Amino acid sequence: MALWTGLGQAATVAQLVGADVGGLISMIVQAAMTARQNRSECEQLARRVLMIAQLLPHVQEPEAAQPLAGLGDTLRDAHELVVSCQGRSAAYQFVMAGRTAERFREVQGKIDSYLILFPVISHIGITRRLQRIYNVLVPDDSTRDEPPSLLPQSLQLQESTELAQEVLPHGIQEFTLPEIMAATNSFAPNTVIGEGGSGKVYMGRLYDGREVAIKRFNNDDYQVEDFNSELDILSRLRHKHIICILGSCLSVSKDKRLLVTLQKKKRDLLTRWRKEQQVPEEQEGPEQRERLIVYEYMENGTLSNHLHPDPGDSTLSPVTASWKMRMDVLLGVSRAIEHLHCHANPPIIHRDIKSANILFDANWVPRLSDFGISVLWDMATEECFEEPGFAGTLGYLDPEYLHTFRVMPASDVYSLGVVILEVLTGKRLYSRGEEEMYRDMVSFALPIIEAGNIEDLLDRRPLTEPTPWQLHALKRVAQIARCCVRLAGKDRPAISDIVANLEMAHELICRHEPGLVDEPCLWPFLKNVED
Repeated sequence: MALWTGLGQAATVAQLVGADVGGLISMIVQAAMTARQNRSECEQLARRVLMIAQLLPHVQEPEAAQPLAGLGDTLRDAHELVVSCQGRSAAYQFVMAGRTAERFREVQGKIDSYLILFPVISHIGITRRLQRIYNVLVPDDSTRDEPPSLLPQSLQLQESTELAQEVLPHGIQEFTLPEIMAATNSFAPNTVIGEGGSGKVYMGRLYDGREVAIKRFNNDDYQVEDFNSELDILSRLRHKHIICILGSCLSVSKDKRLLVTLQKKKRDLLTRWRKEQQVPEEQEGPEQRERLIVYEYMENGTLSNHLHPDPGDSTLSPVTASWKMRMDVLLGVSRAIEHLHCHANPPIIHRDIKSANILFDANWVPRLSDFGISVLWDMATEECFEEPGFAGTLGYLDPEYLHTFRVMPASDVYSLGVVILEVLTGKRLYSRGEEEMYRDMVSFALPIIEAGNIEDLLDRRPLTEPTPWQLHALKRVAQIARCCVRLAGKDRPAISDIVANLEMAHELICRHEPGLVDEPCLWPFLKNVED
């Protein structure tokens, strides 16, 4: 899970570039959503400025921000241009059509020039931060002669009984900390199979021989909330395409040496950066809580790993080898989201649909995972039961959510649309174009889909070329994705209609000859989409 403080963080960057960047971007997106003329151009412009909003938080050095000095003026021009598309007379549009097209090209060119700068700006910022880190890590005369730490390599943890009265959800097994330690060989480094914003995931083997995945949550306030949310929500769910939770462990470490070590590391970091007086090592802090969730072990990794293998890895994945397998994945994930939105009581919004959160079991069945930032949805009020914090993963985040900070089921639909494009293209979320400009998946794929050049969009790795009717089905899938990533949530299809369309596409992909399923009238919400 990747957290970002949204457009609000651009306000800090505004001090560096001399403009209310967050406010301007928000106004551009809002105007683009209500544009009556040149809607396609307005939406493309909005997507470009949203990319800037996603990249700006990484600009933290005044020197690195100097090339962005004129960004505010460019965003003001963009806002003025989009506002001019709110409503004009037919005569005005006819007379100004050429000039408007020229202005769009001019403003988009300016924004693109800033996007090209970000790789250089990132290098400047990284260089400055590395210099500071170097200054911290290289010991000075006062610390050079300190003896190294003599703590033993393995520290025995004792489980506390203070939390024995914690009530676990029905059907969820309560594991003891010694059981978890035995299963993971005391959290040995070679058992780590994944790591995210909430903590590390370990592979383990229980006393009864079952292979499991164990997520060890970080000890901070955010991860406490993620732990509680994931435990609460996953305990409600049983579905073929949703990860299955087996149990949990909530414990307290009693080992004084481990506590002192962890607290000393934290204090050292703070004192080095803030130049404060260091607290003596002997001082003891609060007890160290262990929060762990035990899941079914997913033997075949993530969808992201299969779509984007490490450089030099020539192993052919079943996921990338056939279009049928890719359709199985998309259909399975969409059914999981449909279960969350339509059949869970109350409905659940996942909020972090992405290829890295789609896992494969031993039989290559896709499973949706990572419910740490999921929320419960009140259909009566169309609001979440609790106000959630801003969260999600860049590139998959709904642009409307970035603008309003309001969680809606349509946000999951947008993220699913990005995953569909990722599966069709086989490309990473962000790539560089011919002019070394960063492009996100949606900005790359939509013009190709709208032009009808589906062959230029598709991944070349599947071993068998698609038949004409399979190619038509893939074109329909691309159109589904196009509808899912519409800028306004109200214009996106419902998840049940998406499932119905993907079922039709899946049937057509699996056929050896075309049939009636090819008729446009049988495709929900796509019947009005031009071929």
